[in-house]
Amino acid sequence: MDTSDAARTTTSDAALVVTRSEEQLRVATARRPYQRVVVRRHVVTETVVQQVEVQVRREVLEVERTPVDDPAGTVDVLPGDAPLRDPLSPDAEVLEIVLHEERPVVGVEVVPVERVRVIVDRVRGEEVVSADVRSERIDIDAPQAVRSSASAGTAPRAV
Repeated sequence: MDTSDAARTTTSDAALVVTRSEEQLRVATARRPYQRVVVRRHVVTETVVQQVEVQVRREVLEVERTPVDDPAGTVDVLPGDAPLRDPLSPDAEVLEIVLHEERPVVGVEVVPVERVRVIVDRVRGEEVVSADVRSERIDIDAPQAVRSSASAGTAPRAV
């Protein structure tokens, strides 16, 4: 072993290690809210004019007159029956009849006509991102004589 190897061995034992670092671009995605959507229903009132035929019925009074066969008005009164009143008396009962009729009744009914479904869909896209990254450079400033002996004839370099 020559003296240059011995000098190199002692130099390497006392070697100083420097770590060079640099920034590297790492890109990921983060989920965040970007827009709020509110779904509302509102009621619109409109007048509907529509011709619809509806069959209606009503009761009518029909008066049928027939001659009386016994003008003397002899009526048999059974025992226990109340005697008939004089039909010409001022407080004679009058027959009352209630007639009925049908009229169209218009109403509204809430009927489901459509189902609206709101779907949240995820679409994919690409975006180009850029950022500044830094890296370290290591320079050695030493007199030429020291550089020559340490590198054994190689030129100094920047890493």
